[in-house]
Amino acid sequence: MSLRTFLPVVLMMSGSLVARAEEVTFRVVDSQNAAVPRASIEIRSINRNPTVFSGVTNPQGILTVKADLPVEVQVTAPGFETLNENVKDSSPNGVVLRLTPAAVHTRIDVIVHSGPGPDTTVEQSALEINRSGARTVFGAVEQLIPSAYVTRMGILGFGVGQSGSMTLRGIGGSPTTELLVVVDGRPDFMGLMGHPLPDFYTLTDVATLQVTEGPASVLYGSNAMGGVIDIKPTRPSEGVHTDLRTSLGSYYTGQYRLANGARFGRWFYNLTAGLEHTNGARPNSAFRDQDGTLAVGVDLSSRWRTSVEGRYGHFFMDDPGTVSNPFVQHWSTVGRGGFTWDLDNAGGRTWGMARVYSSFGHNMIYDGFRSVDNSVGARIQQSFLVTPQLTVEAGSDLIRYGGSARNISSHFDYGEFHLNDYAGFSTVRYAATRKLLLNAGLRYDDNSHSGGIVVPEFGATYRLAENYVVSASVSRGFRNPTIRELYLFPAPTPNLRPEKMWNYQATLQVHPIPKVLAWVTGYYDSINNLIVATGYYPNMVMQNAGAAVNKGLEAHARWRPVQNASFDVAYAYLHSTNLAPYSPQNRLIYSLDLDVKRAFFSIGGNTVGRTYSGVHETSPVGQYTLANIRLTVPVNGYLSFFAIVDNLLNRRYEVLAGYPMPGTNAAGGFDLTF
Repeated sequence: MSLRTFLPVVLMMSGSLVARAEEVTFRVVDSQNAAVPRASIEIRSINRNPTVFSGVTNPQGILTVKADLPVEVQVTAPGFETLNENVKDSSPNGVVLRLTPAAVHTRIDVIVHSGPGPDTTVEQSALEINRSGARTVFGAVEQLIPSAYVTRMGILGFGVGQSGSMTLRGIGGSPTTELLVVVDGRPDFMGLMGHPLPDFYTLTDVATLQVTEGPASVLYGSNAMGGVIDIKPTRPSEGVHTDLRTSLGSYYTGQYRLANGARFGRWFYNLTAGLEHTNGARPNSAFRDQDGTLAVGVDLSSRWRTSVEGRYGHFFMDDPGTVSNPFVQHWSTVGRGGFTWDLDNAGGRTWGMARVYSSFGHNMIYDGFRSVDNSVGARIQQSFLVTPQLTVEAGSDLIRYGGSARNISSHFDYGEFHLNDYAGFSTVRYAATRKLLLNAGLRYDDNSHSGGIVVPEFGATYRLAENYVVSASVSRGFRNPTIRELYLFPAPTPNLRPEKMWNYQATLQVHPIPKVLAWVTGYYDSINNLIVATGYYPNMVMQNAGAAVNKGLEAHARWRPVQNASFDVAYAYLHSTNLAPYSPQNRLIYSLDLDVKRAFFSIGGNTVGRTYSGVHETSPVGQYTLANIRLTVPVNGYLSFFAIVDNLLNRRYEVLAGYPMPGTNAAGGFDLTF
C-alpha cells in the first residue's frame, strides 16, 4: 500500500456531524459511598452516531458531560476493579457508579481511599491505546511515559536478542531483568533468563495498562526494582459482546484481533484471539505471531467471586542483522502460556484475594539452543479498613521458577535448575489530617539462592490547596541474579548477589483551572551491586561490580481547551554516573487529539535526545524526531474505519544500532463491534 494512494483515503474520511446530546452527571463512589476523585470515565454512545468521550472526576467524584443515551461506560481508578456498565437513562441526581476495591493494589493506592494526590502510576485504557495507534503493549508504554525507551529492529516484532529491551528512568537492563511485567496479577518472565518477552504482550486482550515508575519491590519482590508494567485483561459488561479489529498496511503488516465475551447474571466469560504478521522493511526480517486467551468467572455471592484465566501465544522472528553484517536464517521461535485462578472477596471494611498461577514456555533458536521453562506461584492478600483514616494490608507470596536448556548443534547440556522464593509483606495507609496522607510498606523476601532481604518504603502526600498537591517517597528495590547469570552463560557465576537500589522522589501536581492539569517529578536513584560482565570470552567473569546514581526530572501537562480537544506533552531528563545503553538523556512526547463527533483525529510524536548503544556513553545512536497521525471514522454504532501513518516526516533513524527503521509507512483497517 503506497502512501500516495493512502493519504487521500485518510483525508476523505474526515467529515463531521454534530449529534444531539443531553447533559449527564456521573458520580463515582467506593463501597463506603465515599467519592472517588480522579477516576477515569470513558463514555461510548451506542446509537447510530456513536461518539466517544473520556474525562476525569473532580474532587467530589463527579463528571458532567453531554452524551446521547444509552451509553456504555467504563470507569477505572487505581486500587479499584474496572467497572463496565450500560447507562440507559439519567435521574435528576445523576448516575451513581460504584467501584469495588481491586484485589491487587499498588503502593500509591493510599491516594485513592483518602482523596486525590500525585502518584507515580500512569494508567491508559484500551480505548486510549487504540486511539494512539500503538501496535504492542511496550509500544503503548513508550507513548505514555517519556522516561521509557524500547529497542526494536523493525516495524513489528522484537525477537529474543537485544531488541525488545526496555529502560525506565535508565533502569531495565539488556535483557530487561530490572522491570517486571504483571499479566492479570501474574508475574511474567522467562524462568531461566529472568526477563519478559515483549512479543507476547500484544493488545489482543488489554483492558487497562498501568505503569509504576520507581521500585515496587514491596508488593512484587525481585525484578520490580525499576518499576512494574501491569496488564489487566478485559472483563465483559452485561450481555454478549463481540469485537473484530483488523488492519493491513505497508510491508504486508497485518494485525487482527477477535474478542467475544458475555455476562449473564453471576457468570461471565471472555474469549480472544489475535494474529500479527509482517514481511519487514528489510530482507530476512519477517515476523508472525498468534495468541489467544480464555477467562471464565462467577460471582459466588455479593462478596465472593472466582475466576480462571489462561493464555497462550507463539511467535516466529527473523533477525536481519545489521546493515554492515546482514544475517540469513537467524530465526527464533518461542511459545509461552500461563493461567491464573483467583478467589476474590470484597466487603464493606475488608477486601482481598487468593491466587494460584503458573506459566511455561519453550525457546528454539537457529544456533541449536533449546530450552523449556516454567514457574508456579501463589499469593494471598487482604486489606482492612481499620478506621475511616487507616487501611492496613497484609499478604504473602511464593514462587518456584526455572527450567532446562541444551544445544543440539554442539550437543551440550546446560542442565536443569530451579529457584524458590518466599515473601511476606504489609502496607499501611493513614490519613493523618484532611490534608496529610501517609503510607508505609515492608517486605521480607527469602530466595533459595540469594537469602533474605528486607525492603521498606515510606511516602507522604500533602494538599497545599484545593488543586495543588505535593508528595514525596523513599523506597528500596532489588533484583536477584537470574538462573542464566548463576549457572548458564556467558560466564556462570554462582556467587552473585542481588542488585539493590534506593529511590527518592517528589512530585508536585497542579490543577489551576479545570482545563489544565500538570505534574512534575524529580527523582534520585542510588544503585549498587549491579551485575556486569568483565573480560572477554572464554575468560569472561560476571561480578557485582557496577554502581550508578541516576538523577532526573519528568514533567507532564494536559490541556483541554474544549470538551472535544486535548493536548498532552511530557518531557523526561536523565543524568547518570553510569548511563545504561539505550537510555536517552532527553525525551519529549506530545499528542493532539480532536473528537469531532463523526471522526476522531490524533497527531503525535516524540523527540529522542542523545542515546548510546555502548557502556560508558560510547557508540552514539543518532537523535531523531518522529510524527504520526491516526484518523478514526465511525460509520454507525457498530462499525468504524481507521487509518494510521507512522514516521510522517520520513526520517532516517535507528533505535537499535545498525538496524535502520522504516521510512513513512501506513496502515488502515476497521473495527466491528456488536
